[in-house]
Amino acid sequence: MKIYSRILRYVVSYKKYLLVSILLSIVFSVLSGISIYLTIPLLKTLFLNNGSGSVPVTDENFIRHSMQYFETFIFSGGKGKALMIICVLIIVAYMLKNITGFYQALFMQKVEKGVVRDVRLAMYEKVNMLSLRYFTSERSGNLISRMTNDVNAIQAGISATFLNLLREPLLIMIYLVLAISLSWKMTLIALIVFPFTVLVIVKIGSSLRRRSMKMQIKTGDIISIITESIYGAKVIRAFNAQKFLHKLFRKESDELYFLTLQNVKASELAQPITEFLTIVAGVMIIWFGGREILISNTMQPEEFLGFLFIIFQLVVPIKNLGSVNNRIQEASASAERLFDVLDHPIEIRDPETGINLNSFNESIEIENVNFEYEKNKPVLVNLNLTIKKSELIALVGPSGSGKSTFADLIARFYDVTSGQIKIDGNNIRSIKLDSIRKLIGIVQQETILFNDTIRNNIIFGLEDVTEERLHEVCKSANAYDFIMETANKFDTIIGERGLKLSGGQRQRISIARTLLRNPQILILDEATSSLDNESEKIVQDALNKLMQNRTSIVIAHRLSTIKDADKIIVLDNGKIEISGTHDQLMNSGDNIYRKLYNMQFK
Repeated sequence: MKIYSRILRYVVSYKKYLLVSILLSIVFSVLSGISIYLTIPLLKTLFLNNGSGSVPVTDENFIRHSMQYFETFIFSGGKGKALMIICVLIIVAYMLKNITGFYQALFMQKVEKGVVRDVRLAMYEKVNMLSLRYFTSERSGNLISRMTNDVNAIQAGISATFLNLLREPLLIMIYLVLAISLSWKMTLIALIVFPFTVLVIVKIGSSLRRRSMKMQIKTGDIISIITESIYGAKVIRAFNAQKFLHKLFRKESDELYFLTLQNVKASELAQPITEFLTIVAGVMIIWFGGREILISNTMQPEEFLGFLFIIFQLVVPIKNLGSVNNRIQEASASAERLFDVLDHPIEIRDPETGINLNSFNESIEIENVNFEYEKNKPVLVNLNLTIKKSELIALVGPSGSGKSTFADLIARFYDVTSGQIKIDGNNIRSIKLDSIRKLIGIVQQETILFNDTIRNNIIFGLEDVTEERLHEVCKSANAYDFIMETANKFDTIIGERGLKLSGGQRQRISIARTLLRNPQILILDEATSSLDNESEKIVQDALNKLMQNRTSIVIAHRLSTIKDADKIIVLDNGKIEISGTHDQLMNSGDNIYRKLYNMQFK
């Protein structure tokens, strides 16, 4: 319950709506009791034989005394008038009850939907604050499941807590008060069943939480497969892997199916058991009440029938109460998965009194930098390097040598394990993240575009961008001509991940997006390696324009593109093996760079 209580803290923001809903629940419960009680004077009106229908006020029980006083007043004008009054009262009572129920549900929905929105927003904001390290170990489908299915499960838990957990016991209390006022003996028989009902609910609820947790995890696995199948549609078809994935998806779906059936069995078992136990109590009451009328003659038939109406009305709130614990347990399991994300430590923190660095003036210094993704598994080892303003630095090396990781550390997507990186003499940990990201522009090998217009993909996150400026950067990125040839020009929707565009077109959109931000430090992570020769020439021309008057760090796959670099850094197994200009490296004997170059240009 500690986990679940944390979710309930989100309700505080909606306490006004919650208070109104609670008050309306109380009114609704009282009106429900009145509606049921009115059946007793109605039956007396229909079945009493005396002319006046008056009822002597003799009972010392306050509730019973009040009921008899009310009935005396009703019957004082004769049966015809009494029938009319009761019919009017029943209509008014049910009308007010339903109006109250409607507004109570409306205000409760504002609370539930508001909490769902706030939790989902908190999840989304937290996900965007987590470092890239988190996403390398967490499946995307699992995250999507948490932000959709788990958040929705919380809504049911809130409803159970503030609606059913309040209204159902209140209805039970009101019905019991009415029942006790008519016959405490028969009410006692009804109460015998309650302890058994509570035991059933608690036992089923404890197992339901465990099953719900397994279901949510399995749902996340299925969403991951669906996401990967959509993302990797071309690869799946190219490798004829449809049958393999169908088999995998069926296996996961079958496991979820059986988990769901087990969960449904546990969940659905609570209600019929509680209903059956309540009916058992009802049958015992009928037997005992029949004896009171037929043998002892201590109870009027209309009171007995009214008592039965009241007791059987208890079935509904007891039945609903039987599912409350199940829903709370399911919500608790979902909340546990949500807080697993919300409580995840933030690796890359913005310094509280950080430096606002508005310009890059001198150099980037890498001092004794070591980095590892996993403990005792070094990726970069004792790196030392100085990158001066306006220099073009190329990173070269075999696959897995640490080139992209090196670039990610400069952009502070990760923090170094030891050592430090400085920009203009300031440790990047002391610089505000917003300042670092504004100084640095990145063009990656895998271009990330969104299912939106070309315009929105380029201005992504910026405001007040003029058409003139937009056209200018697109021309510099060699993107303007092909954009103007599309159906709706800058307002053309490019599809999910930009799949309606060619690889070269997507890359030029990415370059235009970077140009628009006018970064002073540029990181190019194998930006042309996946392009054909014709596209590469167009994109390379755009990149050359982009690199003008900027400090550039280029991760190169095709070594012909970095021959003019001021310095080429050769990485191998996370270490700097050698560095220098192209000519220096080619003339310095046998080294990795020379081998790589000769392999490409044999």
